[in-house]
Amino acid sequence: MKLSRLDVAPRRVPLTTPYRIAGRTFDTAEIIFVALVDETGLAGYGAASPVAPLTGDDYDGAARALEGPARAALVGSDVSDLDAAVGRARAACGPARSALASLDIALHDLRAKRLGLPLSEMLGGRRRRLFTSVTVGIDDATAMVAAARRHVAGGFTCLKVKIGEDAREDIHRLTRIRDAVGPGVTIRVDANQGYSVASALDVARRMDALSIELFEQPIPAGHAEDLAVVTKASRAPVVADEAVHVARDLGPLVRAGAARGANIKLMKCGGIAEARRIDLALERAGWRALVGCMDESRASIAAAAHFAAAARSVDWIDLDGHLDLAEDAYTGGFEIVGGEIVLGDAPGLGVAGGAFGGPT
Repeated sequence: MKLSRLDVAPRRVPLTTPYRIAGRTFDTAEIIFVALVDETGLAGYGAASPVAPLTGDDYDGAARALEGPARAALVGSDVSDLDAAVGRARAACGPARSALASLDIALHDLRAKRLGLPLSEMLGGRRRRLFTSVTVGIDDATAMVAAARRHVAGGFTCLKVKIGEDAREDIHRLTRIRDAVGPGVTIRVDANQGYSVASALDVARRMDALSIELFEQPIPAGHAEDLAVVTKASRAPVVADEAVHVARDLGPLVRAGAARGANIKLMKCGGIAEARRIDLALERAGWRALVGCMDESRASIAAAAHFAAAARSVDWIDLDGHLDLAEDAYTGGFEIVGGEIVLGDAPGLGVAGGAFGGPT
């Protein structure tokens, strides 16, 4: 089956609620919506969310990769062989991993639609419900407590709290949040590389009394031996994020004992095909996976959820990146009910396209 068209729609999408992480504030999501249409008119959907330090491409670079070499490599080609088609997309996109992810997702969506299966089933999974965390950005303690209470009132039972700017203040914020939501709500924390080793050790020690589920990327990537020191001292499992982009990044971390898990993000690794390689590598290492996201469209969040439903190493889900988008080119695909992502029965991702001028 040949591709007849690659539609690309770059959009800067405002967030309904700006938020802060260690070192950066976000008020807009840069998203490139993609549709791959085959010769029968069947469409596979995807989306790129480039953030250069993580994905290797920025908004303009991702759009250029998709509109130039990727379109030339894929349009008119036979995509019946999914692995070969993803390989051509990888060669065309080069280091632009979010651009590659959008094509990989769309190719997987198209293939699952041809088979008449939800993507998770095509990948060998049977789960349809996945508990997810929801993010509380950095703010003053009172505002963070209010956000946490609002999320819990909305049905979420797991909070991912951003920290990493001030160790002492972060513990104050976490203590206030724990007191406010009680022991029945799971709290995990993400420092986004914000701490020194000394600060990370201090936070790890002080978190012991707060029943923290995991401690994500406490110190800057590229320091495996230092991360191992924090891992040994932390009761909460340390999970590498910025330190792991693709499967080959795991080797030095595993050898150093630098973490107990890794965050798999489709935008960061280049899509489902590479995410499955990371999943297998984590399983071999005895590590666990967190499936995460950035500010993303429902199409790429759905893809990550379908991947997670079939993955072997996944213990934790953090797929809330669509919730703050003021608009999205895609609808459907899943619901969030009581803090769970509930996947539908429709073939592929189950999303519909065409909103606000996005791909149809």
